[in-house]
Parts: sequence; C-alpha cells; structure tokens
Amino acid sequence: MTIRLIHFSYFNKNYMYSLDPSIKGIWGVGIFLQFIFYTVVVAFLEFFIIPGNLSNWIFSKGIFTIIVFATGVLLALILPFLKYKFWKFEVREDEIYLERGILTRVKTTAPYRRIQHLDVQQSILERLAHLGKLVIYTAGTRGADVVIPGLPIDYAEDLRDKLKNVTTEDAL
Repeated sequence: MTIRLIHFSYFNKNYMYSLDPSIKGIWGVGIFLQFIFYTVVVAFLEFFIIPGNLSNWIFSKGIFTIIVFATGVLLALILPFLKYKFWKFEVREDEIYLERGILTRVKTTAPYRRIQHLDVQQSILERLAHLGKLVIYTAGTRGADVVIPGLPIDYAEDLRDKLKNVTTEDAL
C-alpha cells in the first residue's frame, strides 16, 4: 500500500496524511452506480412516460439517456481523483484535523475531549479493498460526526483504539 500512515510513537505533529489510493476506485464505482440509476429513470421517462411530447422536439428519442450516461461515466472517472487530491487529515496532540472539498473547502477539527464514541465501518466495496472508514462521533447538535474514509482496515482499527485510549485518559 502506498498510504503514508502515522506511527504512534506519540502523534506526529504537523503532517497531513492522504487516504489510501484504492478509495478512488470505490468512489468511482459509487458515482457510476448512481448514474446507472439516473440513466434508467431518464430512459423510463423518455421512452414510456413522455413519448408523445418528445416527437415535437428537435432531439431524437434516447439522446437524454445517452447524455446522462455519458455524464455519469465522465464524472466517475474525474471526481474520485479530484476528491482524493483534496482529502487530507492530521492526528494532532489534542485533536483530529481534516481538510476536504473540491469546490467548497471544508476544514474540520474534532477535539479529543468532545469525542463520545468511535466506529470503524466497511461497505461491501471497502471490504473487498481491505479499507474502512473511521467514524468519530462528537458532542454537538449539528454535524456531530467526523468520517475519515479510505483507511486500511488495520490502520482504522488501530487509530480507533489509540483515540479511545487518549479520550479515556483525558476524561480522568
């Protein structure tokens, strides 16, 4: 694997880590599957619901379906690379810091003292790629959970355990 991981001598300072590169494929498959659904809906509408109205248009039947499908393929090829490029995280001494976003840049900090519990989750595709996501639930009402996707499963579980130990020590 080509992911740069934290070695827990204690937490390394001021170093932003990338996700595992395999996450790009998982994100691409997810986007493609979404657009397959959209393509089926548009094809159904185009061929069965509004066929009489389309005869007056300049475009022939099926053109909107092809446009939706082509858009999905294009986005499935481009978006995962952009998303991966702008997704970074850092484990600091007293908080976790995340930066992400293609058009809208989001910078999030999750202080250890606010962490309530931690989960490691895996979808079917993530299981096949031996990846997982660390979900950090924090105290608060709006957006009170932080997700770090695309981590090797062993690393995600190790990070969860290390953070659990740090948050337990802070509580005492």
